[in-house]
Amino acid sequence: NNPDMTITFSAGNAGVDGDSDGFVDLDSMGSPATAKNVITVGASENDRDGNWDCDASLSYTDCAAQGGQNIIFTYGTAWGSDYPANPIAGDPSAGNAEQLAAFSSRGPADDGRIKPDVVAPGTWVLSGYVSLHQEEYDSSPDPLTGAYQYDGWGFPYNEHYKYMGGTSMSNPLTAGAAAVVRQYYADAHSLNASAALVKATLINSAKDLLDENNDGVNDNDFPIPNNHEGWGLVNLAAATDGSHQFVENTTGISTGGSASYPYNISSGAFKVSLVWSDYPSTETAAANLVNNLNLRVTAPGGQVYLGNVFSGGWSATGGSTDSVNNVENVYIQSAAAGTWTVEVIGSSIPQGPQPFALVVDSVSGEPVDTPPTVSITSPANGATVAGMVSVTADASDDDAVTQVEFVVDGTSYVDTDGSDGWSISWDTTANNDGSYIISATATDTASQTGSDSISVTV
Repeated sequence: NNPDMTITFSAGNAGVDGDSDGFVDLDSMGSPATAKNVITVGASENDRDGNWDCDASLSYTDCAAQGGQNIIFTYGTAWGSDYPANPIAGDPSAGNAEQLAAFSSRGPADDGRIKPDVVAPGTWVLSGYVSLHQEEYDSSPDPLTGAYQYDGWGFPYNEHYKYMGGTSMSNPLTAGAAAVVRQYYADAHSLNASAALVKATLINSAKDLLDENNDGVNDNDFPIPNNHEGWGLVNLAAATDGSHQFVENTTGISTGGSASYPYNISSGAFKVSLVWSDYPSTETAAANLVNNLNLRVTAPGGQVYLGNVFSGGWSATGGSTDSVNNVENVYIQSAAAGTWTVEVIGSSIPQGPQPFALVVDSVSGEPVDTPPTVSITSPANGATVAGMVSVTADASDDDAVTQVEFVVDGTSYVDTDGSDGWSISWDTTANNDGSYIISATATDTASQTGSDSISVTV
Protein backbone atom coordinates (compact mmCIF):
# COMPACT_ATOMS: atom_id res chain seq x y z
CA ASN A 1 0.00 0.00 0.00
CA ASN A 2 2.96 2.33 0.54
CA PRO A 3 5.55 1.40 -2.09
CA ASP A 4 7.74 4.43 -1.38
CA MET A 5 8.01 3.84 2.39
CA THR A 6 11.47 2.45 3.13
CA ILE A 7 11.63 0.64 6.47
CA THR A 8 14.84 -0.51 8.14
CA PHE A 9 15.07 -2.89 11.11
CA SER A 10 17.91 -3.86 13.42
CA ALA A 11 18.90 -7.49 12.98
CA GLY A 12 19.15 -7.92 16.75
CA ASN A 13 21.97 -8.68 19.17
CA ALA A 14 21.45 -12.41 19.68
CA GLY A 15 24.59 -13.65 17.96
CA VAL A 16 26.36 -16.12 20.29
CA ASP A 17 28.77 -19.05 20.22
CA GLY A 18 26.31 -21.51 21.71
CA ASP A 19 28.26 -24.66 20.86
CA SER A 20 31.57 -23.23 22.17
CA ASP A 21 33.48 -23.90 18.95
CA GLY A 22 34.92 -20.38 18.79
CA PHE A 23 32.61 -19.17 16.01
CA VAL A 24 29.28 -17.33 16.07
CA ASP A 25 26.29 -19.55 15.30
CA LEU A 26 23.71 -18.98 12.58
CA ASP A 27 19.92 -18.81 13.00
CA SER A 28 19.63 -16.26 15.81
CA MET A 29 17.38 -13.68 14.16
CA GLY A 30 13.74 -13.11 15.06
CA SER A 31 10.80 -10.92 14.10
CA PRO A 32 10.53 -8.16 12.91
CA ALA A 33 14.03 -8.41 11.44
CA THR A 34 12.98 -11.39 9.32
CA ALA A 35 10.32 -9.36 7.45
CA LYS A 36 10.84 -9.70 3.70
CA ASN A 37 10.20 -6.15 2.47
CA VAL A 38 12.28 -4.27 5.04
CA ILE A 39 16.02 -3.59 4.98
CA THR A 40 17.41 -5.74 7.80
CA VAL A 41 20.67 -4.38 9.16
CA GLY A 42 23.38 -6.33 10.96
CA ALA A 43 26.39 -4.83 12.76
CA SER A 44 30.00 -4.76 11.65
CA GLU A 45 32.97 -3.59 13.70
CA ASN A 46 33.96 0.05 13.85
CA ASP A 47 37.49 1.21 13.08
CA ARG A 48 38.65 4.60 14.32
CA ASP A 49 42.32 4.12 13.37
CA GLY A 50 43.18 3.16 16.94
CA ASN A 51 41.77 6.40 18.35
CA TRP A 52 39.19 5.75 21.07
CA ASP A 53 39.30 9.04 22.98
CA CYS A 54 37.68 9.56 26.34
CA ASP A 55 37.56 12.96 28.02
CA ALA A 56 40.21 12.96 30.75
CA SER A 57 39.23 16.50 31.80
CA LEU A 58 35.96 15.22 33.24
CA SER A 59 35.71 13.30 36.50
CA TYR A 60 36.64 9.94 34.96
CA THR A 61 39.82 9.13 36.85
CA ASP A 62 40.24 5.81 35.08
CA CYS A 63 40.09 7.55 31.72
CA ALA A 64 42.87 9.90 32.77
CA ALA A 65 44.91 6.97 34.03
CA GLN A 66 44.57 5.35 30.61
CA GLY A 67 46.00 8.42 28.91
CA GLY A 68 42.64 9.62 27.65
CA GLN A 69 42.02 6.44 25.63
CA ASN A 70 39.48 3.66 26.08
CA ILE A 71 40.76 0.12 26.21
CA ILE A 72 38.96 -1.98 23.60
CA PHE A 73 37.67 -5.10 25.32
CA THR A 74 37.43 -8.51 23.71
CA TYR A 75 34.10 -10.25 23.17
CA GLY A 76 35.04 -12.91 25.71
CA THR A 77 35.93 -10.31 28.33
CA ALA A 78 32.64 -8.45 27.95
CA TRP A 79 30.30 -11.41 27.42
CA GLY A 80 32.14 -14.50 28.58
CA SER A 81 29.14 -16.83 28.66
CA ASP A 82 28.19 -15.92 25.07
CA TYR A 83 31.72 -16.28 23.68
CA PRO A 84 33.51 -18.89 25.81
CA ALA A 85 36.09 -20.13 23.26
CA ASN A 86 38.74 -18.73 20.95
CA PRO A 87 39.13 -17.33 18.39
CA ILE A 88 36.04 -15.20 19.05
CA ALA A 89 36.56 -14.97 22.83
CA GLY A 90 39.93 -13.27 22.42
CA ASP A 91 38.94 -11.09 19.49
CA PRO A 92 38.78 -7.29 20.05
CA SER A 93 35.34 -5.70 19.72
CA ALA A 94 36.60 -3.01 17.32
CA GLY A 95 39.49 -2.11 15.07
CA ASN A 96 38.79 -4.33 12.04
CA ALA A 97 36.38 -2.74 9.57
CA GLU A 98 36.28 -6.03 7.61
CA GLN A 99 34.81 -7.95 10.55
CA LEU A 100 31.24 -8.57 11.63
CA ALA A 101 30.33 -7.80 15.23
CA ALA A 102 30.03 -11.04 17.19
CA PHE A 103 26.67 -10.11 18.74
CA SER A 104 24.99 -9.31 15.41
CA SER A 105 22.05 -11.70 14.89
CA ARG A 106 22.44 -14.11 12.01
CA GLY A 107 19.97 -15.55 9.53
CA PRO A 108 18.52 -17.26 7.71
CA ALA A 109 14.79 -16.63 8.10
CA ASP A 110 12.82 -19.78 8.88
CA ASP A 111 11.77 -20.17 5.22
CA GLY A 112 15.39 -19.94 4.08
CA ARG A 113 15.50 -16.30 3.00
CA ILE A 114 18.89 -14.56 3.19
CA LYS A 115 19.07 -12.24 6.20
CA PRO A 116 20.33 -9.72 7.15
CA ASP A 117 20.23 -7.69 3.93
CA VAL A 118 23.24 -5.47 4.70
CA VAL A 119 25.43 -4.48 7.64
CA ALA A 120 26.89 -1.22 8.98
CA PRO A 121 29.26 -0.29 11.84
CA GLY A 122 27.76 -1.19 15.22
CA THR A 123 30.58 -1.30 17.80
CA TRP A 124 32.04 1.68 19.64
CA VAL A 125 29.84 4.15 17.76
CA LEU A 126 29.62 7.68 19.17
CA SER A 127 26.06 8.29 20.31
CA GLY A 128 24.21 11.08 22.08
CA TYR A 129 24.88 11.33 25.83
CA VAL A 130 22.81 13.19 28.41
CA SER A 131 25.02 14.56 31.17
CA LEU A 132 22.22 14.21 33.73
CA HIS A 133 22.42 10.44 33.27
CA GLN A 134 25.78 9.61 34.85
CA GLU A 135 27.24 6.15 34.31
CA GLU A 136 29.00 3.77 36.69
CA TYR A 137 32.38 5.16 35.77
CA ASP A 138 31.43 8.67 36.97
CA SER A 139 32.36 10.06 40.36
CA SER A 140 28.69 10.25 41.40
CA PRO A 141 25.58 8.12 40.82
CA ASP A 142 22.64 8.91 38.57
CA PRO A 143 20.98 11.95 40.22
CA LEU A 144 17.55 10.67 39.22
CA THR A 145 17.81 7.13 40.62
CA GLY A 146 20.77 7.25 43.00
CA ALA A 147 22.21 4.20 41.25
CA TYR A 148 25.27 3.57 39.13
CA GLN A 149 24.60 2.04 35.73
CA TYR A 150 26.87 0.21 33.34
CA ASP A 151 26.47 -0.38 29.62
CA GLY A 152 29.82 -1.97 28.84
CA TRP A 153 31.06 0.52 26.26
CA GLY A 154 33.81 2.42 28.05
CA PHE A 155 34.18 6.03 29.13
CA PRO A 156 32.35 8.89 27.38
CA TYR A 157 33.96 10.86 24.59
CA ASN A 158 32.79 14.04 26.31
CA GLU A 159 29.76 15.30 28.21
CA HIS A 160 27.61 15.14 25.06
CA TYR A 161 28.71 11.90 23.37
CA LYS A 162 29.46 8.41 24.57
CA TYR A 163 30.35 5.10 22.93
CA MET A 164 27.58 2.60 22.26
CA GLY A 165 27.20 -0.66 20.40
CA GLY A 166 24.59 -2.98 18.94
CA THR A 167 22.50 -3.24 15.81
CA SER A 168 20.61 -0.26 17.24
CA MET A 169 23.70 1.69 16.18
CA SER A 170 24.12 0.12 12.73
CA ASN A 171 20.43 0.47 11.85
CA PRO A 172 20.27 4.29 12.23
CA LEU A 173 23.39 4.59 10.08
CA THR A 174 21.66 2.58 7.36
CA ALA A 175 18.38 4.46 7.74
CA GLY A 176 20.31 7.68 7.19
CA ALA A 177 22.00 6.16 4.15
CA ALA A 178 18.59 5.14 2.77
CA ALA A 179 17.35 8.71 3.18
CA VAL A 180 20.39 10.02 1.28
CA VAL A 181 19.78 7.49 -1.51
CA ARG A 182 16.17 8.67 -1.84
CA GLN A 183 17.40 12.25 -1.97
CA TYR A 184 19.93 11.28 -4.63
CA TYR A 185 17.17 9.94 -6.87
CA ALA A 186 15.07 13.05 -6.23
CA ASP A 187 17.93 15.44 -7.02
CA ALA A 188 19.59 13.58 -9.89
CA HIS A 189 16.56 11.99 -11.54
CA SER A 190 13.47 13.89 -10.23
CA LEU A 191 12.21 10.55 -8.95
CA ASN A 192 10.32 9.62 -5.79
CA ALA A 193 12.18 6.34 -5.39
CA SER A 194 10.29 3.27 -4.22
CA ALA A 195 11.40 1.28 -1.20
CA ALA A 196 12.40 -1.49 -3.60
CA LEU A 197 14.69 0.85 -5.55
CA VAL A 198 16.32 2.19 -2.37
CA LYS A 199 16.90 -1.36 -1.11
CA ALA A 200 18.26 -2.53 -4.47
CA THR A 201 20.66 0.43 -4.58
CA LEU A 202 22.05 -0.20 -1.09
CA ILE A 203 22.45 -3.93 -1.77
CA ASN A 204 24.02 -3.48 -5.22
CA SER A 205 26.65 -1.08 -3.87
CA ALA A 206 27.45 -3.00 -0.66
CA LYS A 207 30.96 -4.36 0.02
CA ASP A 208 31.70 -8.00 0.84
CA LEU A 209 33.31 -8.24 4.30
CA LEU A 210 36.42 -10.39 4.67
CA ASP A 211 35.88 -11.65 8.25
CA GLU A 212 32.19 -12.40 8.43
CA ASN A 213 32.51 -15.40 10.78
CA ASN A 214 34.63 -13.65 13.46
CA ASP A 215 37.68 -15.91 13.32
CA GLY A 216 39.94 -12.85 13.46
CA VAL A 217 41.35 -13.46 9.97
CA ASN A 218 40.37 -11.48 6.86
CA ASP A 219 40.16 -14.59 4.70
CA ASN A 220 36.58 -14.33 3.37
CA ASP A 221 35.59 -17.80 4.56
CA PHE A 222 31.97 -17.04 3.65
CA PRO A 223 31.69 -14.85 0.53
CA ILE A 224 28.39 -13.10 -0.23
CA PRO A 225 25.61 -13.91 -0.06
CA ASN A 226 25.67 -15.37 3.43
CA ASN A 227 23.59 -15.25 6.59
CA HIS A 228 26.25 -13.40 8.57
CA GLU A 229 26.42 -10.18 6.53
CA GLY A 230 23.76 -10.72 3.86
CA TRP A 231 25.01 -8.83 0.81
CA GLY A 232 27.71 -6.85 2.60
CA LEU A 233 28.68 -3.54 4.18
CA VAL A 234 26.71 -0.41 3.25
CA ASN A 235 28.77 1.86 0.97
CA LEU A 236 26.94 5.18 0.65
CA ALA A 237 29.59 6.74 -1.59
CA ALA A 238 29.17 3.95 -4.15
CA ALA A 239 25.37 4.07 -3.84
CA THR A 240 25.22 7.75 -4.81
CA ASP A 241 28.16 8.23 -7.20
CA GLY A 242 25.91 8.06 -10.27
CA SER A 243 27.72 5.08 -11.80
CA HIS A 244 24.70 2.78 -11.85
CA GLN A 245 21.71 2.50 -14.15
CA PHE A 246 18.27 1.70 -12.77
CA VAL A 247 14.74 0.71 -13.71
CA GLU A 248 11.73 1.73 -11.61
CA ASN A 249 8.99 -0.45 -13.06
CA THR A 250 5.58 0.60 -11.75
CA THR A 251 3.43 -1.19 -14.36
CA GLY A 252 4.39 -4.59 -13.07
CA ILE A 253 4.64 -8.09 -14.48
CA SER A 254 2.04 -10.86 -14.43
CA THR A 255 2.56 -14.61 -14.53
CA GLY A 256 4.28 -15.49 -17.78
CA GLY A 257 5.21 -11.89 -18.46
CA SER A 258 8.73 -10.55 -18.77
CA ALA A 259 10.79 -7.44 -19.31
CA SER A 260 14.15 -7.43 -21.08
CA TYR A 261 16.93 -4.83 -20.76
CA PRO A 262 20.08 -4.98 -22.94
CA TYR A 263 23.27 -3.29 -21.68
CA ASN A 264 26.45 -2.58 -23.62
CA ILE A 265 29.45 -3.52 -21.46
CA SER A 266 33.08 -2.86 -22.33
CA SER A 267 34.82 -4.76 -19.50
CA GLY A 268 35.06 -5.26 -15.74
CA ALA A 269 32.60 -6.20 -13.05
CA PHE A 270 28.88 -6.16 -13.89
CA LYS A 271 26.37 -6.23 -11.02
CA VAL A 272 22.60 -6.56 -11.35
CA SER A 273 20.15 -6.34 -8.42
CA LEU A 274 16.41 -7.05 -8.58
CA VAL A 275 14.15 -6.17 -5.63
CA TRP A 276 10.38 -6.08 -5.33
CA SER A 277 8.01 -5.28 -2.46
CA ASP A 278 6.05 -8.51 -2.19
CA TYR A 279 2.44 -8.89 -1.13
CA PRO A 280 1.85 -10.11 2.45
CA SER A 281 1.70 -13.83 3.06
CA THR A 282 -0.42 -15.62 5.66
CA GLU A 283 0.87 -16.21 9.19
CA THR A 284 0.84 -19.98 8.68
CA ALA A 285 2.59 -19.97 5.29
CA ALA A 286 5.65 -22.22 5.12
CA ALA A 287 7.20 -19.85 2.57
CA ASN A 288 6.61 -16.11 2.80
CA LEU A 289 7.14 -15.26 -0.88
CA VAL A 290 3.83 -14.61 -2.64
CA ASN A 291 4.81 -13.16 -6.02
CA ASN A 292 7.86 -14.83 -7.53
CA LEU A 293 9.95 -12.89 -10.03
CA ASN A 294 13.10 -14.40 -11.49
CA LEU A 295 16.26 -12.63 -12.64
CA ARG A 296 18.12 -14.00 -15.65
CA VAL A 297 21.22 -12.43 -17.22
CA THR A 298 22.58 -13.63 -20.56
CA ALA A 299 26.17 -12.96 -21.63
CA PRO A 300 27.16 -12.01 -25.20
CA GLY A 301 28.35 -15.59 -25.68
CA GLY A 302 25.03 -17.05 -24.56
CA GLN A 303 25.98 -18.11 -21.01
CA VAL A 304 23.02 -17.74 -18.65
CA TYR A 305 23.26 -16.58 -15.04
CA LEU A 306 20.29 -16.95 -12.70
CA GLY A 307 19.57 -14.78 -9.69
CA ASN A 308 21.29 -15.79 -6.42
CA VAL A 309 23.31 -18.65 -7.92
CA PHE A 310 26.73 -17.77 -6.46
CA SER A 311 30.12 -19.36 -5.95
CA GLY A 312 33.01 -17.60 -4.26
CA GLY A 313 31.15 -14.30 -4.06
CA TRP A 314 30.32 -14.14 -7.79
CA SER A 315 27.59 -15.53 -10.00
CA ALA A 316 27.99 -18.96 -11.55
CA THR A 317 26.21 -20.59 -14.47
CA GLY A 318 23.79 -23.43 -13.84
CA GLY A 319 21.75 -23.81 -10.69
CA SER A 320 18.03 -23.22 -10.23
CA THR A 321 15.79 -20.20 -10.08
CA ASP A 322 15.19 -18.71 -6.62
CA SER A 323 11.64 -19.17 -5.32
CA VAL A 324 12.34 -17.97 -1.76
CA ASN A 325 13.80 -14.44 -1.79
CA ASN A 326 12.38 -11.17 -3.10
CA VAL A 327 15.96 -9.97 -3.60
CA GLU A 328 17.89 -11.51 -6.50
CA ASN A 329 21.37 -10.61 -7.67
CA VAL A 330 23.70 -11.51 -10.51
CA TYR A 331 27.29 -10.32 -10.02
CA ILE A 332 29.77 -11.00 -12.84
CA GLN A 333 33.39 -10.57 -11.78
CA SER A 334 34.86 -10.04 -15.26
CA ALA A 335 32.18 -9.32 -17.82
CA ALA A 336 33.00 -10.02 -21.46
CA ALA A 337 32.66 -7.04 -23.77
CA GLY A 338 29.40 -6.86 -25.67
CA THR A 339 25.67 -6.73 -25.05
CA TRP A 340 24.41 -8.36 -21.86
CA THR A 341 20.67 -9.00 -21.59
CA VAL A 342 18.95 -8.61 -18.23
CA GLU A 343 15.52 -10.24 -17.97
CA VAL A 344 12.90 -10.03 -15.24
CA ILE A 345 10.44 -12.89 -15.54
CA GLY A 346 7.07 -13.35 -13.87
CA SER A 347 7.30 -16.94 -12.66
CA SER A 348 4.22 -16.98 -10.42
CA ILE A 349 2.28 -13.80 -9.69
CA PRO A 350 -1.01 -14.65 -7.92
CA GLN A 351 -1.34 -11.07 -6.63
CA GLY A 352 -0.36 -8.97 -9.60
CA PRO A 353 0.86 -7.39 -11.65
CA GLN A 354 4.06 -7.07 -9.58
CA PRO A 355 6.17 -3.86 -9.83
CA PHE A 356 9.92 -4.12 -9.33
CA ALA A 357 13.17 -2.19 -9.17
CA LEU A 358 16.36 -3.03 -11.01
CA VAL A 359 19.83 -1.58 -10.37
CA VAL A 360 22.73 -2.26 -12.74
CA ASP A 361 26.30 -1.22 -12.01
CA SER A 362 29.35 -1.80 -14.19
CA VAL A 363 32.71 -0.34 -15.11
CA SER A 364 31.09 1.00 -18.27
CA GLY A 365 27.61 0.22 -19.38
CA GLU A 366 24.60 2.00 -20.75
CA PRO A 367 21.17 0.56 -21.43
CA VAL A 368 20.64 0.17 -25.17
CA ASP A 369 17.02 1.12 -24.68
CA THR A 370 14.29 0.43 -22.16
CA PRO A 371 11.93 -2.26 -23.48
CA PRO A 372 8.18 -1.78 -23.31
CA THR A 373 5.96 -3.15 -20.57
CA VAL A 374 2.55 -4.66 -21.22
CA SER A 375 -0.24 -5.94 -19.00
CA ILE A 376 -3.45 -7.63 -20.14
CA THR A 377 -6.29 -5.75 -18.45
CA SER A 378 -9.32 -7.67 -19.75
CA PRO A 379 -10.46 -10.36 -19.39
CA ALA A 380 -9.12 -11.09 -15.92
CA ASN A 381 -6.76 -13.97 -15.37
CA GLY A 382 -8.81 -17.09 -14.62
CA ALA A 383 -12.04 -15.63 -16.03
CA THR A 384 -14.68 -17.65 -17.88
CA VAL A 385 -15.62 -16.08 -21.24
CA ALA A 386 -18.13 -16.70 -24.00
CA GLY A 387 -19.22 -15.20 -27.32
CA MET A 388 -17.36 -12.18 -28.68
CA VAL A 389 -14.67 -11.15 -26.19
CA SER A 390 -12.72 -7.88 -26.15
CA VAL A 391 -9.11 -8.52 -25.15
CA THR A 392 -7.41 -5.31 -23.98
CA ALA A 393 -3.96 -4.43 -22.70
CA ASP A 394 -2.02 -1.49 -21.29
CA ALA A 395 1.40 -0.95 -22.86
CA SER A 396 4.02 1.73 -22.27
CA ASP A 397 7.60 2.53 -23.28
CA ASP A 398 10.23 5.23 -22.78
CA ASP A 399 9.92 6.02 -26.52
CA ALA A 400 6.82 4.55 -28.14
CA VAL A 401 5.00 1.25 -28.56
CA THR A 402 4.57 0.41 -32.24
CA GLN A 403 2.33 -2.63 -31.90
CA VAL A 404 0.84 -5.17 -29.54
CA GLU A 405 0.49 -8.74 -30.78
CA PHE A 406 -2.18 -10.87 -29.11
CA VAL A 407 -1.94 -14.65 -29.52
CA VAL A 408 -4.96 -16.83 -28.70
CA ASP A 409 -4.90 -20.58 -29.27
CA GLY A 410 -2.02 -20.19 -31.73
CA THR A 411 -3.74 -17.47 -33.75
CA SER A 412 -2.04 -14.07 -33.93
CA TYR A 413 -3.92 -10.77 -33.83
CA VAL A 414 -1.88 -7.55 -34.21
CA ASP A 415 -3.01 -4.08 -33.16
CA THR A 416 -0.83 -1.30 -34.61
CA ASP A 417 -2.99 1.65 -33.56
CA GLY A 418 -2.95 2.29 -29.85
CA SER A 419 -4.60 5.71 -30.01
CA ASP A 420 -7.72 4.33 -28.33
CA GLY A 421 -5.93 1.59 -26.38
CA TRP A 422 -4.54 -1.77 -27.40
CA SER A 423 -7.24 -4.37 -28.06
CA ILE A 424 -8.57 -7.08 -30.35
CA SER A 425 -11.85 -8.97 -30.60
CA TRP A 426 -11.88 -12.73 -30.13
CA ASP A 427 -14.84 -14.80 -31.31
CA THR A 428 -14.87 -17.70 -28.86
CA THR A 429 -17.69 -19.48 -30.71
CA ALA A 430 -15.03 -20.83 -33.07
CA ASN A 431 -13.25 -22.53 -30.17
CA ASN A 432 -14.08 -25.66 -28.22
CA ASP A 433 -14.84 -25.37 -24.53
CA GLY A 434 -11.74 -25.51 -22.37
CA SER A 435 -8.77 -23.56 -21.08
CA TYR A 436 -6.86 -21.11 -23.28
CA ILE A 437 -3.72 -18.99 -22.89
CA ILE A 438 -3.88 -15.39 -24.11
CA SER A 439 -0.53 -13.65 -24.57
CA ALA A 440 0.26 -10.04 -25.42
CA THR A 441 3.65 -8.89 -26.73
CA ALA A 442 4.40 -5.18 -27.05
CA THR A 443 7.11 -3.96 -29.46
CA ASP A 444 8.78 -0.54 -29.28
CA THR A 445 10.62 1.64 -31.81
CA ALA A 446 13.91 -0.14 -31.00
CA SER A 447 12.28 -3.53 -31.75
CA GLN A 448 12.47 -4.50 -28.09
CA THR A 449 9.62 -6.46 -26.58
CA GLY A 450 7.78 -7.03 -23.34
CA SER A 451 5.12 -9.67 -22.79
CA ASP A 452 2.29 -10.77 -20.53
CA SER A 453 -0.07 -13.73 -20.51
CA ILE A 454 -3.23 -14.94 -18.79
CA SER A 455 -5.37 -18.07 -18.76
CA VAL A 456 -9.14 -18.09 -19.41
CA THR A 457 -11.84 -20.72 -19.77
CA VAL A 458 -14.28 -20.81 -22.70
